[in-house]
Amino acid sequence: MVTSKELCQVAKPHIMDLNDDCLGMIVRRLDVMQQYQISKLHTRFKQIVKSQWRCKLNHIAIYPELLESVDETTFIGFIQEVGPHMQSLIMRHCDIKYLRLLNDLTFNRTETFIWMGEGGARGYVLDIGGEELSESGDREHQFLDEDLNLLTRIFPKLKVLKLRGCQITGKYLAQLSSLKHLSLDDCQCLESDNFQEVFQELKLRKFDIMEDCDEINCCDLIELKKCPTLEHIKIADYHLCFDTDIINDILRMPNLKKLSIYSKNFVFDVLERISRTNLKQIEAFKFNGVLHNFERFFRELNHMRFLKKLSFYECRGYDIEGIRDHMLLQISKQFADLEEIHLCSCDLESDRGVLSFVQNCRKLKLINLTHCRKGISESVIWRCMEMIKKQKWRTHTLEMWLKDTFIDKSILEDPRYMYNNRFLKLDFKQYLQDSNPPGVLKFTFST
Repeated sequence: MVTSKELCQVAKPHIMDLNDDCLGMIVRRLDVMQQYQISKLHTRFKQIVKSQWRCKLNHIAIYPELLESVDETTFIGFIQEVGPHMQSLIMRHCDIKYLRLLNDLTFNRTETFIWMGEGGARGYVLDIGGEELSESGDREHQFLDEDLNLLTRIFPKLKVLKLRGCQITGKYLAQLSSLKHLSLDDCQCLESDNFQEVFQELKLRKFDIMEDCDEINCCDLIELKKCPTLEHIKIADYHLCFDTDIINDILRMPNLKKLSIYSKNFVFDVLERISRTNLKQIEAFKFNGVLHNFERFFRELNHMRFLKKLSFYECRGYDIEGIRDHMLLQISKQFADLEEIHLCSCDLESDRGVLSFVQNCRKLKLINLTHCRKGISESVIWRCMEMIKKQKWRTHTLEMWLKDTFIDKSILEDPRYMYNNRFLKLDFKQYLQDSNPPGVLKFTFST
């Protein structure tokens, strides 16, 4: 029989009585700052944290919630600890002082830095209460040219730089000699003169610039063609308003593979400029958005005779119910080399337009009807199979993606499909996700 005195002598359970596997499970439930703080409590925790960081800690994200109750000394110590593992650093909606605290440090392993500022109306920064800050407060809290200069010292091997909501002019961008990908979003003070040196000195492969401004105050990209290494360019349509020949200059860049144009006001103007260049290297076209004139839109597409991939996402119109059959029929006759047609989340008149591609495009390999709920029924499958049976020239399988449509996947067990599906494969799982906001034109080029 155990007495009360003996019970008192029994040691109380302690977290350090757990084995390393259990402690590791606990550590994995913590955010990276909490992991750093718990590593200071016991050598076992320090060993477990170090072990996990060596295996998994490549990307560090810093945000206000992570910095709650963290003083400047703790923050610097934390960055010094994660620095040897840090390939990329993301600072989202942070006080600029935290970046400036790193002034005396250098991180040779870090190749990606992303700064996501709060943004706001041009010339003003709003505090939480919605009141305008003073001019001195504006400069104190904004990412400025001096901070860009700071990055050249902190991250000497930086390859990817993404800035959003900054008040930079672009003055020190050319000093980032290792940079391959430059993204500038909602940076309202960019000056065109600074980009002459950027395009001449840097060997960029990808360049994104999406200014939240009008066509009068945005940055002029006339020198863009002086960076022949560019493979992917993403710009807004108002950048094309400065020079009528800039489109032709961009399209003829030697290594260009993809051009993305965010177009809200000049869709037809931009499409006309590009489609009528009649360049054979334009392989793919993609559009996401609402149109007020589908007739004109498809009329311009007719000029792009060498397309291999054509994609529409959530294409709906103001004055008509959706994409008409005759529009698809017309372009299907023009695109002899078409291999993929994507009509995701589009309002279609009927399946006749879709079937015209099966009939006219001999190289067609994929029809994507994901989330098409208007104009598409099960009959498209049977009519497609009947067409394919008669196509003696067909040597490859045609895939049809049908996720989130009114066509039930039980059709896969229908004998009519099971015994006649040699050249038709139905897929109810595949989904080509579109992450672009409405109004995006994309052109892809062959190498």
